[in-house]
Amino acid sequence: MNLKNMIIRFLFIAFLFVSCTKEEMVIRNNNKPPKYSEVSTIMVENYVNRLFIDVLGREATDTERNQFVLALRKGKLNFNTRDSIVKTLQFDTIFRGGDSSYRKAYTTRIYNICKSRFLEGAADMDIAQRSGNLGFAILVSQLDGDSIAMFSAINQKKYYDRVLKSNYWFSRKSISYNQMCEYMLNNGIYDLINMGSFNFVNATFDDIFGRKPNSEEFNRSFQIIEKNNPQFIFNRVISNKNEFCEGITSASGFYEAEIRWWYFQLIRREINSTLLYPVLAQYLTDKSIENMQRKILISDEYAQF
Repeated sequence: MNLKNMIIRFLFIAFLFVSCTKEEMVIRNNNKPPKYSEVSTIMVENYVNRLFIDVLGREATDTERNQFVLALRKGKLNFNTRDSIVKTLQFDTIFRGGDSSYRKAYTTRIYNICKSRFLEGAADMDIAQRSGNLGFAILVSQLDGDSIAMFSAINQKKYYDRVLKSNYWFSRKSISYNQMCEYMLNNGIYDLINMGSFNFVNATFDDIFGRKPNSEEFNRSFQIIEKNNPQFIFNRVISNKNEFCEGITSASGFYEAEIRWWYFQLIRREINSTLLYPVLAQYLTDKSIENMQRKILISDEYAQF
């Protein structure tokens, strides 16, 4: 056997030996996630600033950023400290220049987000003008002795006024978040955007549940909206548009869809079932959007710690 053949044979045997050797799993001890004490100051500052933007719709001032970074450091970035800070931004009613209060800024942001989602960002001035025009129509109808037109205008005006007042009512806890969403569905602007019963039914399911209705849901909803025919839907009997808007925003599917929507807005990815169901269980019980949001806002994933 010449030298060339011997080298080729040796390389072939070596290849077989290496390819048949089992891969060894290397386990590294002490490979623990970093401690919160090792989180850099810039990361903590970014977290505070992100909270202000997502909760209040603006960046933190230098004073606010320093104050909350110090509080987080003193609390060693633990969840209780984060929870306390987010609660402050959601509920604190002390006067703040520019905001009136954190509570006012927070509820206004929720209100504006709702208008953006459901009413294509309609301005309060536009809504108020529509309400004012109906107020004038009421006076004209009274002078003409047209009671039918008068009560029709009163009814339409009521729904615009509920939208405008929902921010204040929500800030004072007179209504819940799902009621604010209900008012966003039940007014002339939403009707104009989603003209006709066919479009209205599809739009409400898409806006509230994030999906289109199945055929049975659509048929029952259409009968309610188009003909005021009582139907069993959302685990109750519903017979008109007012009841439909109240029912769809208080159904269990509303609360799950809201968690999914807000999680995606804040984290920028879909929530998985493991994270979803504990939050959903609480949200179905307390109906508090503040508590639901806080679960997301204090998480390590949101904070990026």
